[in-house]
Amino acid sequence: MDINLFDYEFDHKLIAKYPKKDRDKARLLAVDVQNFKIGHKKFYEISEYIGKGDVVAVNNSFVKKARILGSRASGGKVEIFITEFPQDISFPLKLNALVKSHKSVKESEEIAVAGRGGGVSENIPVFIKILKKLGGGNFEISMQTKKDYDCIFEKCAQIPLPPYIKRSTGKADEIYYQTVYADGTGTGGFSVAAPTAGLHFTGKTIENIKSRGGVFAPVSLNIGLGTFLPVRTENIKEHDMHKETYSISKETADIINGAIESGNKIILTGTSTVRCLESSASADGGGVKAACGRNLETSLYIYPGYKFKITKNLITNFHQPKSSLYIMICALIGIEKTRAVYEEALKNGYSLFSYGDAMYLYNI
Repeated sequence: MDINLFDYEFDHKLIAKYPKKDRDKARLLAVDVQNFKIGHKKFYEISEYIGKGDVVAVNNSFVKKARILGSRASGGKVEIFITEFPQDISFPLKLNALVKSHKSVKESEEIAVAGRGGGVSENIPVFIKILKKLGGGNFEISMQTKKDYDCIFEKCAQIPLPPYIKRSTGKADEIYYQTVYADGTGTGGFSVAAPTAGLHFTGKTIENIKSRGGVFAPVSLNIGLGTFLPVRTENIKEHDMHKETYSISKETADIINGAIESGNKIILTGTSTVRCLESSASADGGGVKAACGRNLETSLYIYPGYKFKITKNLITNFHQPKSSLYIMICALIGIEKTRAVYEEALKNGYSLFSYGDAMYLYNI
């Protein structure tokens, strides 16, 4: 299947570079897929589509500050982008990271971290050690102690904005590039990118949904850097899908299975929630299994021809062309309908990607 089928042109001015102060006032393109009727709404109006007993499944993974600036002994600047976090944090802590420098860093080299707020604790520099070269700009790095770890992530690390948001990270990003229901304890692990469909929810919107009888069910899928990578193979079926860790509590599985049994809607929030629940759903769509073990992984790649098990309603943002996320939407509602939906959004000036507007695909 040719990758060019999943391309589209857009005005780069539509890429949202900053978050909306009022999250739930983002625009919402509501699409009745079967009847192919399109409505133009505000996100806070999503509650109109949710009734008593309907379930809103959300990814509550917490976005970790994964971008760290540092310097070499020579004075050269280094950027370290942690690509994944383990679910179990112990020290010395080993992590995988992309490391960028004018000249390639060396194994056993120590990088003095420096960023906003400084990288100094009691006037003693905090170091990240380069352990092993993994190829492709990837390295295994280490942080020696919890004190070092806390100092780095409290004072030096930055929110990892997507590469298409071409600006420096600001303080507002620490608030707005995080869902209001994110689990900051790290119980289910951490993400290095936000589950962006969920960024539109506010406490008020959630309360409105609950007042109508809607039920929220959290899952956790820890989004990795692979979510930003385009599909580069000419035949999309040859794409090597990245792995991500996930978990589903028994309580959430029971809520979802109960809704399926009673005929209520399951509204999935974001493509990461789709990957999580589709990975654990039974073949006949009759329910999902709890997935409470540590470090469970999914490399589920959804492209046209995939038979969805429980995804019938989806809240999502607008995705980059030739991305696995755009391809997933094509698998869900068809290539031609996806093109038509995006054309409608672009024609009406909807903002795109992580900080952009949303769409609600229902009655699929």
